[in-house]
Amino acid sequence: MKKLISLIMCAMMIVACENGDNNNLPNKPVEKRCYMGTMTVDQNDGTMYTQDDVEVDYELQDDGKLNFVMYNVKFATGMPLKLDMVVEGVSYYSKDGDVYTLSGDGIVPYAMGGPFEKFTITKLTGTITDNTMSMSFMCGEYPVTYEGTK
Repeated sequence: MKKLISLIMCAMMIVACENGDNNNLPNKPVEKRCYMGTMTVDQNDGTMYTQDDVEVDYELQDDGKLNFVMYNVKFATGMPLKLDMVVEGVSYYSKDGDVYTLSGDGIVPYAMGGPFEKFTITKLTGTITDNTMSMSFMCGEYPVTYEGTK
């Protein structure tokens, strides 16, 4: 867990120094489709970190992709601050327009003003309905799950 915290803090400092005013960063969703739920991160040391009341918004794009933001999240107990993590380019499919099936691999998330390549999103799967959002993915080497409701 200390390794995760150190990596996140180093990445945040590097990103903050390198990116300054980068206008090419992804935008947070404009049309909010909000879900509130629980995020769980496997710390890969036999412990889990759980955060309740995590808000996730998503926005469908015209290219068959969606973007989502996880607001005010921490990924470990000792992480000193919460951040907004933006994930762009998640593939979605809907057979009937009521349920979206999500998938993604190799997606670099953005937080604190820049990309977090060390925590690239892989193996993302999930579903979104009118009332629920469920997804799981690897954030770097750390398994993450999210279960939320409107």
